[in-house]
Amino acid sequence: MPKRVNWREIAVDVDAAEGDAVVPRLKSFDIDKSQTMGCSICPGADHKMRYRLLECSSETCKGVSPVKCAWRGKMVTCLDSEHVSIFEFGEHSSATASPGRKKLSLAQKAFCRDLAQNHIRPMRIRHALSRKFATPLEDLPPLKMVQNFVNHYG
Repeated sequence: MPKRVNWREIAVDVDAAEGDAVVPRLKSFDIDKSQTMGCSICPGADHKMRYRLLECSSETCKGVSPVKCAWRGKMVTCLDSEHVSIFEFGEHSSATASPGRKKLSLAQKAFCRDLAQNHIRPMRIRHALSRKFATPLEDLPPLKMVQNFVNHYG
C-alpha cells in the first residue's frame, strides 16, 4: 500500500475565481494525472469532481539540479459547484520564480466558447479576444493554445 502524503493546504473549498487567482502564483507545472471521481469537497454529494496531480516543470528547477524537482501539487475541482481545493507537497529545487506561460482567463475562455459555438475559426477568435479585452496580440496566448481550447474544450 502506498504511503500517505501530507499535503499542505494552499486554498481549500474556494470558488473558481479565487482558485484561478492562486494558480498563477505557483511555479510552472504540468498536469501529471487527471481523472474524475466521487466528489469529496461537497458533503454527501452524488456528483463527480476533477482530481489533478501536478508536477513541477519549471526551467529554473531543471537548471539547478540534475534530479527531478520534489514539488508535487494536487488540484481538486467539484464539477457541480465549481469549488476548488489546491494542495502541495515537497519543496522546489530552486526558489527563483520561473517565467509564467500565457494562459486564457475564465472570461476569455467563456468568450472563446461563445464564438466557437458560432463556428468562428480560432485565428478570428484570437483577434476577437484582442479587440474585446483590449490586449495586444503579443500578450495573448499563442494561436496553438486557442486552437486546442476551441477544438477540445469549446
